[in-house]
Amino acid sequence: MTQPKTILITGASRGIGRASALALANSDVRLVLAARSSDLLAETAGAAAALGAQVSDMACDVTQEGDVRALMAHAAYEGAIDVVIHSVGAALVKPFEQISLAEWEEQLRVQLTSLFLICKYSMPHLHRGSLLINIGSIAAKQAFPGWAAYSAAKHATLGLLGSLREELRPRGIRVTSLLPAATDTSLWDNVPGEWNRGNMLQPEEIAATIVSLVNTPAHVAVEEVSIGHVVGKL
Repeated sequence: MTQPKTILITGASRGIGRASALALANSDVRLVLAARSSDLLAETAGAAAALGAQVSDMACDVTQEGDVRALMAHAAYEGAIDVVIHSVGAALVKPFEQISLAEWEEQLRVQLTSLFLICKYSMPHLHRGSLLINIGSIAAKQAFPGWAAYSAAKHATLGLLGSLREELRPRGIRVTSLLPAATDTSLWDNVPGEWNRGNMLQPEEIAATIVSLVNTPAHVAVEEVSIGHVVGKL
């Protein structure tokens, strides 16, 4: 009997993480879902299980080393981890001179340190053919006024993943940066300004690309994917 593919998804309680969990859910998959919001996470887990997947969920703050270590031990208790999908959603939008040091450090902690921890503690459990996907942002490649802290952190994730990719290449482990343009998630509920959410991508559209990446043959390395709306970047 074929062993189910183990897929770990962070930020699975909402947005792109939740959409990815539901898009990947089937009887050949064991999903390990993580997020801070235990109630919303449980809802995602129930919906994924109804689609036939084996599902376990774990409340986790991915900026905390102890939480991430425990998450990886839980995800790998039946063996290796086949796919890691890291999705975090938090944005700081304000003029640069108004950004406090605490806000700056928080953006780095959420966007960059969480990725460092996920990568560090997933490494022992990955194998030849495993895939690590980070859900980044087009802000990692293009600058927008008012997004200095967010953009700086997202740019840094590309540097981290680029170096990691080369370290893992001899082991046959693949690393992908997924860079979507503005996507209509709850992130925008607290972003100041006027935004045309009708011209944004939908989480399910990003999830469809993730499914394609997960189903790519183990020897094919898709290293960076930018996804935009035909109307342009917001």
